[in-house]
Formats: sequence, structure tokens, C-alpha cells
Amino acid sequence: MKILVTGHKGFIGSIIYSNLRKKYNDVDGIDAEDSIPDRDYDYIIHLGARTLIRLSKDKPYEYFRDNLDLSMRILELARKHGSVVIYPTSGSESEATNPYSLAKKQVVEWIELYRNLYGLKRHVLKFYNIYGPTSRKGAVYLFSNAALGGEPVTVYGDGNHVRDFIHVNDVSRCIDLILEGKVEEGHHEIGTGKGTSVNELLGIVERISGVKLKVNHEEYILPEAESLFAKKPLLKDTITIENGVREVIEELRKERSGSL
Repeated sequence: MKILVTGHKGFIGSIIYSNLRKKYNDVDGIDAEDSIPDRDYDYIIHLGARTLIRLSKDKPYEYFRDNLDLSMRILELARKHGSVVIYPTSGSESEATNPYSLAKKQVVEWIELYRNLYGLKRHVLKFYNIYGPTSRKGAVYLFSNAALGGEPVTVYGDGNHVRDFIHVNDVSRCIDLILEGKVEEGHHEIGTGKGTSVNELLGIVERISGVKLKVNHEEYILPEAESLFAKKPLLKDTITIENGVREVIEELRKERSGSL
């Protein structure tokens, strides 16, 4: 099986790429600035993109170029060779209030057009809030790192907005199921199906770290949905947020002790 992973040096891509290299002997990886190999891949896992919603407000063209333009080139490669495309969209793309979400939404529309016109086979993965011990952004990392460093954290809004936090290893398991032919082609929700408010997450981090966090509240930079979580998640037996946060905090403690 020949597989291409774009964005293979990023947080999510590096985990998936590393896991696939252990199972398959023909796995290529590229990032945004690399040329795209003209090979007849069986699967293209297209993870390469800019991902920070708040930064997209200041860099709309960059988010178009590195999300939509790159995706169109990937779709052309898939059309040429009959590759199956695995593409992650966002839990926020249905309410496109920023360049990041709009680019994600438009890529999905192009994917569906390619399916209708050219018979493209695809798995569209609606990603929710992915975290893990090697992530260096996102609420789980920011809150955990602040707790261990005795630093304040910033919460946008009142902290009652609900999100679905899924461990990166569970995301990798979803990819495995697709490549093993255990998932029908289509759209899939990659989340836990359990909503956790930002305030609840703060409480979990405080309990596991043993540190009371100082919280600064700020107004939303961009409009955000009050509740986003998977209604029909692809996986049913996911890592709990408590166990996941514990793993993140343990890893950060190891890093801090090693740097002293």
C-alpha cells in the first residue's frame, strides 16, 4: 500500500506518519513548502494546513494559500491516480466565521464536487479539539503548562462554552480503521462524543496538577460556537479527558525536570 501524509512534521501528522511507518513500508511525508511527488498513492492523508483560528483573522491570504490552494493540488493528484483522499475538516467549519473555517468548508465542497464529477473516493474527518503529550498549543497544553509553571491562563468568554477533547492516539486509531477497510467511505466525526466546558477542563487540570490556576477572562477575538462536540463519533472507546490530561501533565513534568 502506497500512502502520502501531508503535514507530516506537525503535531497530528507526525504521530500518524510515525505510526504508519511502523505498519507499512511505502509511506511518504511532505509539508507545505515541499514539492508533491507524482506517484500513484493508494491513500493521501491530507493534514497539511495552517490551524490556528485566531491567527487566520490577520492572515487570510496565507490561510487560503496553505489550506485551499494546497488542497486543490492534492485533489488533482488524487484525480490523476485514483487515490483515496482522507481529509480533516473542523468542528467549526459549519459556522465559518473566520478564514480558517471558511477554507476548511470550501475544501470539503471541492472534495464533494470531485466525487460527483470524477468519482473521487474520500473520507472527510470532522476533527474536534485534538490534544496529546507532544502538542504545544490548545487548551489542554496551555492550561497544563501554566499550572506547572505557576502562570495565569487566559479564557475567552465566560468559560462555559463546550468542546470535545480527543486524544491524538485515538485520531491515529481512526486512520488505522480506514486504511484497514473497516470504515465505509463518507463523512466521520472524530471526537469522543462527550462535551467538556472550558471551566470543567480547568478543574480537571487543577485536580491532576494540584495547582490552583489564576484565570484572566477576555472577550472573544472572533465569534465562537457555544457548544461543539461529536454527535456520532467514529470511535466509541476513547481515552478519557482525565487520563489524557494526566498523560500531558506527566510529560511536561518530565521535560521540566530534564531541563533543570
